[in-house]
Amino acid sequence: MLGFPVGVFAANAFEWYAHKVWLHEYPSKFRNSPFFTHIAHHKRARLNQFHDAGYAESMFKNSEMYNEKTALIGLAVTSTVFLPVAPFFTMGLYYGISRYWRLHSKAHLDTEWAKQNLPWHYEHHMNSNQNANWCVTRPWFDYIMGTRVIGDVSIAETNPLGMKLHPWVERPVNRIARRLIPKAYVLLDARREEEQENQRLGIEVPIMAS
Repeated sequence: MLGFPVGVFAANAFEWYAHKVWLHEYPSKFRNSPFFTHIAHHKRARLNQFHDAGYAESMFKNSEMYNEKTALIGLAVTSTVFLPVAPFFTMGLYYGISRYWRLHSKAHLDTEWAKQNLPWHYEHHMNSNQNANWCVTRPWFDYIMGTRVIGDVSIAETNPLGMKLHPWVERPVNRIARRLIPKAYVLLDARREEEQENQRLGIEVPIMAS
């Protein structure tokens, strides 16, 4: 049973890594990469206040949707190798992958829902710096790695779990997180201040290296 939350946690880690490396860093160096279409997704979202109508289309009619969905299907199929020896872990991976599929699509078709439920992903697209906030489903690894950049405190989550918690639970969670990953919180605090200053000055950080 413990394998299930471990699988969900591993899926979040992979989500962070794949988004950062495969969808941003690699296409910035190799523009013939099939994942270069992710940049088009960023442009559409930026021009339409986060909304991307492509998520209402069939994956067979939109190259960005096709690349994203086939990658997720491929990850699910690949994860099946763990099923015989770690079934609960594999179920956790399946859950993380399916949650990404559902929430990413829903977010880009309903901006207000995204602001309320996935503010970290909304800010990935709408902050001055789009090269941060790599997680989509939960912000766990952005907190661990110090890459969560809060630009608008009015919509931001109030704890690193990205969940609505009762204050008597949330307060100790926040205290424990700061004690466990103090260096990450130094980065988080500094990047929040930098982002807010960028917004004040109207500075935008290019999404890709030229």
